[in-house]
Amino acid sequence: MSKLNDLTLNVALREQSGRYACKKLRSSGRIPIIYYGKDLNKSYSLDEREFRQLMRNSAGAASLFRLQSGDGEDELALIKEMQRHPLTDAILHIDFIQVTRGQELQTKVPLEIVGEAVGVKMTGGILEVNTNEVEIRCRPSALPSSIEVDVTELDLGDYLQVKDLPKIDGVSFPGDPLQVLVACVASASGRASATDGDEEALGDGAGIAEGDESNASSKEGDSEKN
Repeated sequence: MSKLNDLTLNVALREQSGRYACKKLRSSGRIPIIYYGKDLNKSYSLDEREFRQLMRNSAGAASLFRLQSGDGEDELALIKEMQRHPLTDAILHIDFIQVTRGQELQTKVPLEIVGEAVGVKMTGGILEVNTNEVEIRCRPSALPSSIEVDVTELDLGDYLQVKDLPKIDGVSFPGDPLQVLVACVASASGRASATDGDEEALGDGAGIAEGDESNASSKEGDSEKN
């Protein structure tokens, strides 16, 4: 579960907006953010160093944040979108969405793959992960930091879908229950070997066919001489 006390961010109200004001904030080591919900839309900024440290501590897990401003407000939020510079990876802007205590929220959390698939271990297959996160619905207090997916029993051709995810109290999965999350498939080299074997078999068959045709022609010639 998310540790709310460990994920508190100090934010400051932004009095100015626009490209120039945001650029000035970034140059001072702060990130412009928006915090919005059904009936609110607030412009804040936060310290970039503090935010990066907090994200490292959370190890990329789904997390609820407490946004604390100078006026003593304590607002619960989830990251909705984070914009980064395409070259420097600098954080340009963050959108936080309001979370209301006691009400269900819908968000995505990371999938954590555990175990080694038997198809990988015993027959040289590969594990194909189709998505790294899954949509969930729950109350803020029940938000898991990640969802574990045990792949130990997967053999070649086996897969796990959303409907196969473990049952967690207070958590539901509103997405397509038939969505494939992870599958155990044959390796590229294994598929290539199988293809080569098929081609060799076809080649041998063709050679035999040609031999049969030659023998048939010889027999026809002997019949004509007789």
